[in-house]
Amino acid sequence: MKTMQKFKALHNKEVSRHLLKQLVAEAKRENNTEIVYRVSKILNNNPNHKTFNITLRQYPTALNAPRHQGAYKDALSECGRLKKGYKFIKGRVIKAAAKVPKLKRKGLAGTKSKQGLTPTGRLKKGYKYAKGGKVVKVTSKKKAV
Repeated sequence: MKTMQKFKALHNKEVSRHLLKQLVAEAKRENNTEIVYRVSKILNNNPNHKTFNITLRQYPTALNAPRHQGAYKDALSECGRLKKGYKFIKGRVIKAAAKVPKLKRKGLAGTKSKQGLTPTGRLKKGYKYAKGGKVVKVTSKKKAV
């Protein structure tokens, strides 16, 4: 942080090339890349100048994204993710309707058991499939005497 304070102290001052080179070397030791890049750019762009009149510009260091407004304020979290219960449709945020749970079916027969079928949908003993998929009870024909 020493280099940052020294760099900010140079605002609106006339500084020699030698002093700026020392500042770059010190910033490299502290791994302060922002100062290294900014001062090196000044030195590289003006190789013939011995003194520099430095005016510092304050750059924003945080994200400058606007906060959400309107329907987006309710639907989006602070990090911009969609909250539960909302969805995007054609670029607009809409509150999603609550889902109605479907009834679970037990086997193919459902809640009503068809005659001749087990709850899992298999044929019971003594039944068969006839034309058209109908379930028919098997009857034995009596022989005529």
